[in-house]
Amino acid sequence: MRNIIKPLFFILITIFMLSSCESSKQMIIMRDMQVGKIIHQLPLKETEHILKTGDLLYVNIQTMNPELNILLNPQSGAGSVNNTVQQYGNPTSAYLNGYEIDSAGYIDLPVLGKVKVGGIPLPQVQAVVQKRADKFLKNPVVNVKMLNFKVTVLGEVNRQGVYYNSENSLTILQAIALAGGSTNTSSIRNVIVIRSFPDGDKAYKLNLLSSKSYNSPGFYLQPNDYVIVHPNKNKNLQLNSQAFSLFFSSISILISVLLFAGVKI
Repeated sequence: MRNIIKPLFFILITIFMLSSCESSKQMIIMRDMQVGKIIHQLPLKETEHILKTGDLLYVNIQTMNPELNILLNPQSGAGSVNNTVQQYGNPTSAYLNGYEIDSAGYIDLPVLGKVKVGGIPLPQVQAVVQKRADKFLKNPVVNVKMLNFKVTVLGEVNRQGVYYNSENSLTILQAIALAGGSTNTSSIRNVIVIRSFPDGDKAYKLNLLSSKSYNSPGFYLQPNDYVIVHPNKNKNLQLNSQAFSLFFSSISILISVLLFAGVKI
């Protein structure tokens, strides 16, 4: 039995060392980035989400007339912060109270009527609604946000799930941060973004070790994108080492029991 124990112990140590040899450099995002150097990025128009049928918008219009404000924003009532959170604080309430873009690209606003927003880049939609409000109201203040800007983050992150974004843009780095960051078994050189188009889905592969990933259309996420962080090459080795460690512990316990019982080994 002693002849077996030593080889088993040696194998266990070897597996542990191999599973721990992933270079820390392989975990550094944008490791080639130079301080003070401008990073080339895609033109803004290539990173913007173009509003389409089914997109859901939050629209709030305020004037100096409190009574008119209630007519303009029936979902928000008095417009308090607590009431706004209650009305839009989760996907279900946002769907019930937001303005959905119809098949013709319009949203139907109280007092202002139908406004064409389909086909417009998301950052520009507030200006479109503002222009319409200026025709009918005196000094209106318009605020427009997208309510269904969500992405799904899967794979080697600490918290897989669906994440909602309240801003007009979201990068892959922000999405991974929302998911608690990558794990110590992730391969940030192998991150996939899956995006839906009218003619089918398209996948982008990003190597986040390199600042060149800024130039990928997948770096700037779009609503309903999927982000998949793949495991590194040592993931299976680490899993196997854990199983082997459990097996070795069981053997050790068995040997101890036999020795305690007076069995010669």
